[in-house]
Amino acid sequence: MNIIVALLFIGGGLAAIFYIRPRTQEHVTEIKYMQTKTISELRDMFSQMDSSGLGNDYREFVELKGTVVSDNLIETPFSNRKVVYCESKLAQVTESRKEYRDSNGNWQTRMEKQENTISNEKSSQDITMTDNSTNDPVVLEINATGCKLDIPKTFDRFEPKGNLGNYRYFNSFSWNRYGSETLGFKMTEETIESNQNLYVIGEAFKVGDTIHIGRPQDNKKTFIVTTKSEEDLINKSNQNALLLLIGGIVSIVIGLGTMISMVMK
Repeated sequence: MNIIVALLFIGGGLAAIFYIRPRTQEHVTEIKYMQTKTISELRDMFSQMDSSGLGNDYREFVELKGTVVSDNLIETPFSNRKVVYCESKLAQVTESRKEYRDSNGNWQTRMEKQENTISNEKSSQDITMTDNSTNDPVVLEINATGCKLDIPKTFDRFEPKGNLGNYRYFNSFSWNRYGSETLGFKMTEETIESNQNLYVIGEAFKVGDTIHIGRPQDNKKTFIVTTKSEEDLINKSNQNALLLLIGGIVSIVIGLGTMISMVMK
C-alpha cells in the first residue's frame, strides 16, 4: 500500500510540474501578449469582411476591455438590489448528532453542521458591453457552455430561521419541508453591477447585424469574462504557476522519501 501512495505522490508532482503548470504559463502568455482591440476596430473589421462576402462566416479571437450596459436591470433575490447579472445560491444549514469512536475505542457524540444546496440560479439573459471607441454594444454570451465567468461575491450571509421574515424571498416558503434540525439558511449572490468594467477574451462573430463574443471553436483557446483587470489575471496566474511548481516538488520529495524509507527498513 505504501508503494502505491508513494507513486501517487510522485505522479501527482510530475503532472503538476510538467502538465498543469505549462498550461497555466501558456494561459498567462496568451493574456500578456494579446493586443486589446476596440469595439470600433472590431466593427470596422467585420464591415470589411461583409464587403468581401465573409462577414457572417468570419470569426476572430480577441481581447476587449469595456463597460457593461443594460436597460433591463434585474433584482437580486436576497439583497433586493438592481444589477445586470446575478448568480444566487441558497443552502439549508442543519445540525445533527453524530456518534463516533474515539482513539480509545469509546463511543462519543458530537454535533455536526451541514449545508445542503436548495437552489442555484443564474440570470438567463446575455449582457452587452461598450467601450470608449463607440456606443455600439457587443453581446457577451456568458451563459454559453465554456464561459469562465469570474465575478465578485457581493452578498454572503447566514440567517437563523427566526430572522427570515426580513426577506421577501421567504414570504412564500413552505416550512413543512424542513425539520427542527434546520438552523437557518445561507444566502450568497455573485453579481455584475451596472456600468461595471469588464475584461473579456473570446471569439468574435456576427449574428445578424450584431457582434457576439463567445466560446472559441478551437478548444485550446479560452472564453473569459471577468471584473478583474488584465494585470490582476496575469499576477494570479503567475502565482498559481509558482504554487504548482512548489507543490509538485514537495509531492515528489514526499514520494521519494516514502520509497527510500521502505527500502531501508
